[in-house]
Amino acid sequence: MKKGKTEILKEWVAGHKYSYAMLYLVFYLVAFFVLDFTMEPKYILHCALDDQIPFCEYFVIFYFAWYPAFFLSLVWYMLRDKRDFQQLWFIMFNGITFCLICYVLFPNGLNLREEVPNRNIFCVLVNLVRGVDAAVNVCPSIHVSSSVSIALVTAKSNLFKEHKWRKAAIILLMILISISTLFVKQHSVIDVVCGAAVSLVLYVIAYHTNWRKLLKDKLKVLL
Repeated sequence: MKKGKTEILKEWVAGHKYSYAMLYLVFYLVAFFVLDFTMEPKYILHCALDDQIPFCEYFVIFYFAWYPAFFLSLVWYMLRDKRDFQQLWFIMFNGITFCLICYVLFPNGLNLREEVPNRNIFCVLVNLVRGVDAAVNVCPSIHVSSSVSIALVTAKSNLFKEHKWRKAAIILLMILISISTLFVKQHSVIDVVCGAAVSLVLYVIAYHTNWRKLLKDKLKVLL
């Protein structure tokens, strides 16, 4: 009897238990939106550089590119290379967790947003983002932290040995996604720097410590 797609998927997951790490996304989405709609910012972030960066609605294309890039990068590494996937979720998911903790301990927000008339489709998209994502819980930036984590793992991955242009394209896209948060006024420079710093610290831990050995008992299924 020919196996159905659901049965094939179940068998694959059973044989690749490290894929269970993807369940973290459920926690992330619930936690993010709960905090987004319940937290009141006590600290408004702003620096002089924010005033020097002009609003440019066209960067919303790269801002939106984060959503498929975030999910597809996890799926792609999960299917192609176990070790790269583990490095990615270690940096990305720990980074997100740290960001969420910061939002609880130091509720923060922005006052950079100015009214944007719907003069073109790009402005409509900017207003769409603002309608579902309040100007709170911005530092460190999860948008930036996760993008930097993808760029760092991609830079170290051996999957692109024969396709260096693909590696360069992915890293460039992650850079554009990160700076897009500034041009559409979704984040302050402070948020971007802190978001990048979170992933850089976790990158050092991921690639220069034996974190698997330390977490073997607690995360045995995922390793």
